[in-house]
Amino acid sequence: MSAKFRILLGPCVCWAVLSLGAELPKKPPGEFFPLRAKDHENADSFKQGQPVVGTTYFYWYDIDTKSHIIDHDGTDALTTHPADMNDISYKRVSWHETQLRDMTAAGIDFLMPVFWGVPGQYKGWSFAGLPPLVEAHTALEKHGSRPPAICLFYDTSILKWNGFNKGASYHVDLTTDFGKEWFYTPIRDFFSMIPPAKWARVDGKPIVFLYSAAFAKKQDQKQLEYVRGRFKRDFGSDLFIVKSAEWLGEAEATYSWGAAVSGPIIYRQVAALGPGYDHSAVPGRRPLVVDRRDGETYVERWIKLLQLNPEHRPWMVHVETWNEWHEGTDVAHSRQYGRSYIVLTSLFADMWRAKTWLKIGGSYADAKSVEWEPDKPRGLALRPSGGDGVWKISRFNGVDAVVSAANPHSANSRYLYFNVDDAFAYELFGQAVLVHVTYRDAGCSSFRLDYDSSNVQVDPYEGAFRPVGNVSLDGTGKWRTAEFTLPQCRFMGRCNGADFRAAMSGGDLELSISKVKLVKTRQLIHQ
Repeated sequence: MSAKFRILLGPCVCWAVLSLGAELPKKPPGEFFPLRAKDHENADSFKQGQPVVGTTYFYWYDIDTKSHIIDHDGTDALTTHPADMNDISYKRVSWHETQLRDMTAAGIDFLMPVFWGVPGQYKGWSFAGLPPLVEAHTALEKHGSRPPAICLFYDTSILKWNGFNKGASYHVDLTTDFGKEWFYTPIRDFFSMIPPAKWARVDGKPIVFLYSAAFAKKQDQKQLEYVRGRFKRDFGSDLFIVKSAEWLGEAEATYSWGAAVSGPIIYRQVAALGPGYDHSAVPGRRPLVVDRRDGETYVERWIKLLQLNPEHRPWMVHVETWNEWHEGTDVAHSRQYGRSYIVLTSLFADMWRAKTWLKIGGSYADAKSVEWEPDKPRGLALRPSGGDGVWKISRFNGVDAVVSAANPHSANSRYLYFNVDDAFAYELFGQAVLVHVTYRDAGCSSFRLDYDSSNVQVDPYEGAFRPVGNVSLDGTGKWRTAEFTLPQCRFMGRCNGADFRAAMSGGDLELSISKVKLVKTRQLIHQ
C-alpha cells in the first residue's frame, strides 16, 4: 500500500483546549448513528466457516482533479490503468456502480473500502466517496443485482500521518484514553455512513480489517477491547475484527498484508493472495516486480489454496487488491489485462465456495520421508538465500554443508528456512513429524527449530513460528545429528513463507548443516 498517496483534503472540524490542541468530533458524519440491537434483526450475514471471498477497494482516484492519477511533477501515477479513464472518480456514482457490477461478476462476496478516515476531516476523499458508493450499491439492488456487502478496511497509517493537530500529525498513543478514543472514532464514522443492511457480517458482527499496527506510537492489550465496548454502546453490535498479526489484543481472525508480493499468506481463518506486484510508477522506491506471467502467478496461488483440505483450510480469502493501480496489484478491468482477472477470480471464487479440493499429484505424495542435502533436495528444499535467511555453501573435510551467514536485518539472529513438498506436507495437518538435523558442532551456542503449527495458541502469530527443542553446541567440530519432534504440524508456508526454520543463538550465530530429514509418524497429536 503506497504511503506516497496519502493526501489530506480537509481541516479538523472542531478544536478544544486539550494538551493535544485538537478535539475529537462528538458526532459522526453519517445518519446511521446511534443504532440498537433491533436495527440488526434479520440482517444478512455470513457464518463462521462459510467460504467467502473479499477484496480491498481503493477509491481515492479522481479524473477531474487528477488526484492519484497524475503525480505532482506531471508524470503518470499509475502502473496499471483502468479500462475507462474518463469516468474514474470517487465522487461519481456511475464509477462506483461499474466497479460493483464488475465485483459481482468476479464473484466477490464483500468489498473493503480502504478508509483513510482521519477524525473530523469530513471533506476528504475517504468520507466524500462513501455516499456515492452507497448510492451505487442501492441502485444495483433496485435492479435485482446482489452487489458485495461492505465492510471496513481501516488504513491505520492515519495513526501516524494525519494532520490532526492543527495541520501537524498526532502520533496516536493507544495506551492512553485519548488515543483509544481516537483509534475508535474512524470505525464509528465509517459505519455511521453505511446503511446497516449493507454491512458485511460474520455471525451478525460487522467485519473490520485492521492494517499494520506499526503506525501506532504505542499499543497495549486493551485497545481492541475498548473498540468493542464503544461499538456495542454506539451501534448495538459486536465486531468481527480481522487484525494484522502484530496487533495486541483479542481478534476473531488474523491476516497479513503483502500477499500480492508473496502470497498466498495463510492464517487459520484468512488466506490472502494477489496477482503480482509492480510499483514502477511510484517515485522514490527501489524496483520491485513480481511478474504476473500472463495470469499464471494468480492461477498458481489460487490452486495452492484449493489444494488444501477444506476441513482445515481457511474459509475467508482476501484478494489483494481490486484496484490498487499504483502498485499494480489490481484484478479489476484494465487496459493492460482487460477482464481476464475478473474471469479468473469468478472461476476460483466459485470453486472456493463449493469447497472444491484439488488433489496434489507428485513424487512425494505417498512418501514416508523427505530430505535435503546441498544440491540434493528430495522433497525438502532450502529456501534461496535472502531476507533474514542468508547462507553460503562450504566444505568441511569433504562434507558439503549450508552455513548461516550475516542477517542484514538483525545482528542478533540468523535463520535457515526449509519448505516441505506440498504433496507430502498438505496431509500432515495436526500430525507429528520427526526432523533429523545433521550439523557441525561448532559456531553458534545453540539452535532450535521454529515451525508452522496448527496450534494457534502457542505464539502470537497463530502458531506460525512454534519453537521446539534447543540443541547446545560444544565446539568440537564433529558432525552430529539432533532429533526434533514437531507436534501438530500445519506446513502451509506461514513461517515467513516457509514451513520451518533453524534459528541460531549465541556465539558467532553460525550453524553448518549437511543434511535434514523429515519423517512421518503415525501419531496424531492434538495436545
